[in-house]
Amino acid sequence: MAQAHGRYLEGLVVSLRTVQQQGNAITSKDFASLCEHILEAFDHLGTIMYFAKLEMGGKVESIKRVSSQLTTLREVVEEDIRANRATNKGSCARNLHRLMLVITFVRLMLENLLNNPSMQLKDALWNAYQGSLHPIHTYMVRTAVWAGLVTMPSRETFMRSIGETEETARAHVPEVLTAAREVVDRLEALYGTSLKMPASDLTYIPLAPPAAAT
Repeated sequence: MAQAHGRYLEGLVVSLRTVQQQGNAITSKDFASLCEHILEAFDHLGTIMYFAKLEMGGKVESIKRVSSQLTTLREVVEEDIRANRATNKGSCARNLHRLMLVITFVRLMLENLLNNPSMQLKDALWNAYQGSLHPIHTYMVRTAVWAGLVTMPSRETFMRSIGETEETARAHVPEVLTAAREVVDRLEALYGTSLKMPASDLTYIPLAPPAAAT
């Protein structure tokens, strides 16, 4: 959980800084660790994001599995491009692209909260979703996410659950935003301009864990 790192955002800064300092040779192992830290935030965003974490966690595992052979993300993408499978569902290159969108999602959510002190979490999340994952999702998934907004905790509850206050968040969010944007920019460059990732074909996201379903 996030508390293992102390305050969540403080730990996230450390994870982002590790990857950011690697320049254009981001290691697969460290990127997977960063994504695991990013996904910890989903534990605090309501049940709809619980299932998003499960899906994206599988994509992180795919990067971890190849990290001993393909030590940098550049190698990961280049290997799939050479094998003509970069856009195939389940490929590491495609999974990496999805994880980039997750980083952008978290960045935009935190940016919304930082710039709008009165904005509630559900509004910050929906705006962030529209600017990241929304374009690749099917209508059914978009609808499920919209419906899931009712499960969002309040802004205050979210901050408290990640071990932050408005003051401590403001001390760390600016560096998170800068580092996350820089990391994503470097990763996007790995794909060039000709490689286009297809939209997701996922059509269903449960709105509650099985034990809580009625």
